Amino acid sequence: MSADEKRGKPAIEVSREPACGVTHVGGVYGTITPFLGQVAFYYDVPEIGAGEDGEMGVESIQRRIVFDARMSPETFRTIAFWMMDQVEHYDRQVQEKGGVQ
Repeated sequence: MSADEKRGKPAIEVSREPACGVTHVGGVYGTITPFLGQVAFYYDVPEIGAGEDGEMGVESIQRRIVFDARMSPETFRTIAFWMMDQVEHYDRQVQEKGGVQ
């Protein structure tokens, strides 16, 4: 029996929902109010076109939201603090190694 079980804390079992997928994201929108926290992850798709001179360029960008999460403000704060802890750990590792490889 683990120490957590002795204290009455339930064991946590992690599993993946069947519809859960993995995708690359390029950014996130987010907001927090007294009633709601929200994060919406997205990636950008450039629309490429050619001018009359044949030169190619980006004409527009489609921003596609791939996941929109709604949560309590406290959950939003918990995730934000956890992410900052991860960033600080990453920064320390980069400094110890003398920069990004």
